[in-house]
Amino acid sequence: MVRECSRLFETFPMDEYPESDPYLPWIHDVFPSSDGKYIHLVSQNRRRCGTGLGLEERMKYWEPQMSLFQPVPVVKEVNGKIRLASSFGEATTNETRFLCNFHSLYDDSVYQTMSEFPFNYEYVSWRKGKDSMFQYEGKDNTQFWLSQLLFKCPVPETLQALIQNGNHVKDDFTNIFLDITPIRTPARYGTHLFTENHIGPSLLAASNLFDLKRNFGEKHYLPEVKDSGRWANIPICESPRPKKKHRLVLCTWTASAYTRRGDVVGISDTEARVREWNQMVGFDHVYLYDNTAPGLPSSLQAIADEFPDFVDYYRWPCSICNNNRPSHKNPGERSSQYAAEASCRERHGPGTDWMAFIDTDEYLVPMANDTWEPILKKFDGEGIHILKMRSSRAKPRAEYMSPMKNQTMCVDPVPQVRKPPGRPQDCLEPSKNHSFLKTYNCEYIRSPRPDRFERAMKQIYRPDYVQSHFVHYSTVTKDISKYYKDHGPGDSYSRKVHQKQWELNAPEVFLDEINEGLLVHTRSVLPHESQYREQGCQIGSKWGCALGYVCPDSTPFVDEKHKDNVFVDDGGQYCNCWKNSKIEDLYAPKLELMLELHVNGASMNR
Repeated sequence: MVRECSRLFETFPMDEYPESDPYLPWIHDVFPSSDGKYIHLVSQNRRRCGTGLGLEERMKYWEPQMSLFQPVPVVKEVNGKIRLASSFGEATTNETRFLCNFHSLYDDSVYQTMSEFPFNYEYVSWRKGKDSMFQYEGKDNTQFWLSQLLFKCPVPETLQALIQNGNHVKDDFTNIFLDITPIRTPARYGTHLFTENHIGPSLLAASNLFDLKRNFGEKHYLPEVKDSGRWANIPICESPRPKKKHRLVLCTWTASAYTRRGDVVGISDTEARVREWNQMVGFDHVYLYDNTAPGLPSSLQAIADEFPDFVDYYRWPCSICNNNRPSHKNPGERSSQYAAEASCRERHGPGTDWMAFIDTDEYLVPMANDTWEPILKKFDGEGIHILKMRSSRAKPRAEYMSPMKNQTMCVDPVPQVRKPPGRPQDCLEPSKNHSFLKTYNCEYIRSPRPDRFERAMKQIYRPDYVQSHFVHYSTVTKDISKYYKDHGPGDSYSRKVHQKQWELNAPEVFLDEINEGLLVHTRSVLPHESQYREQGCQIGSKWGCALGYVCPDSTPFVDEKHKDNVFVDDGGQYCNCWKNSKIEDLYAPKLELMLELHVNGASMNR
């Protein structure tokens, strides 16, 4: 039995998920709301761990995972028995999927409630133009909003005050537990369980509806909980309570060492990046989810402890499904990352006005002032809830790179790939004398970036409006999940929420990179990628140049030619990227001073 709250993420059996039962939710986090009225659960869709060509049998086996996203109506009879409802009219609970049984070490009492969804996943998929929530074959991973399964269990009134006050946890051990029993029905495919309240009379008449009475009958009773497959003895710990209401917070998922999608070379610069990242401007707090593998030492907690009032640290060792590239026949599914993002938004969203989930090699840079507050205040006044920033990779400036001390450590993982003619040079790495922000202050795509860089965007968003977020995108918002019945008399209603007109009216904007704010992506250039710089980093070369050679502002950027190595400075010398003057003159010097003061035990305002 897991009871120790301070080690919940380390001891919860995320990587010991019982694959013999595909109806069980793959739970990654569980915690109470601050008022003690709900227990929130964050789960991942196990079916997405393996999809694509050759995995059809596996996809079929895990199809029950899709049913967990589909609400069902139930009837709880006076004798306590529960059956599937044959109509919405007779249901005592209209949209549920799990039985929630609470019990404690105080007595033998058991209290049962029915789970609730934060929004109707089936309805959201339908509004996004999907006639089914899954496919029988193919990659079937484009419905990002079906990666994270969020639901909550109402806490019985008898236990609410105890949980709200945290008095059920003594010496780090909880005394209240939760059992989660899924209501097992086949996943609906090609039909929808809607009423007129969901989609209105005209669309309802044209829909292929799921027939409750025909499929469930009138006497489809659920088995007793003791006879059902379930999660038992889930520990209920204390609720996350911020010391104050924050304005803007950051969440990140990282590890002391990691590999990028599809790569085999490990990267171990996280410690330096996290220490630098924690000094950045304009944020009230950081929530760090450390995905260093179980059993391996991690230095990240020690780094977080250097900023006790600024960083909350979570040991989050659960594995990812796979780290394949999106184009792989079994596409990548970083389940641990997606669950960490959902956990951070669910846990800490109520304690902040705005939040963002970014990597430790990404920097959100305010351009209007030296803080984000004027931008946030502006868009608060305009009713904007999502601030989007295009993303392209910056180049490390050659002037701030140094030869590796141990060249034998520079290994090319794919030596068979075609290389430029000529001898390779010594491998380079960033100098220790400058911050990553300054070293990578060299954008090969000069701001403002073209629209094609929207795909890998990052966002600052209001968690009270965004109900589900997936890395780059606000996948579910209050506007998307709003039922027909909740629209006012003068409001227009349509099914598809991604039509151009609908998007034009959505409360979201791309920031002006010159005057408002931008994203700087300082993705590590690995040492072996610098070996052929003499061949690639010259005028007219047909080979790529991994390093940055700064162009003056007087050198015009021509998007159509940015891959041709044709840019030159005022003296006719090769150049290939542009530095941001505000980063160069304000943020990088301030950051490096803060790092120096931090190392020496001092501090200054962010």
